[in-house]
Amino acid sequence: MGARETIEETTVGLLSGVRVGMGNMIRGAYTRGDGAQAEGPICALALPAGPVFVGVGSVVEVGGHRWAVLAVDKAPGALGSVTLELQG
Repeated sequence: MGARETIEETTVGLLSGVRVGMGNMIRGAYTRGDGAQAEGPICALALPAGPVFVGVGSVVEVGGHRWAVLAVDKAPGALGSVTLELQG
């Protein structure tokens, strides 16, 4: 199991030493790491290459490393969060 990082909605986390912001939590379509399309809770990550919407199973590359999305959580009336795990 690799390192894990949880980023709360409207805050910034560190993925491979790179600052990544998270926000815009909605329900919608997204692409999983295997290229398959899925639908469910998603959030926007502000990556250096530009913003991307991710959901559970998505994989993003940051700082030369791959990070897999493990959870996208949002409780009514509370800020949400996204949890990612470093791959490899």
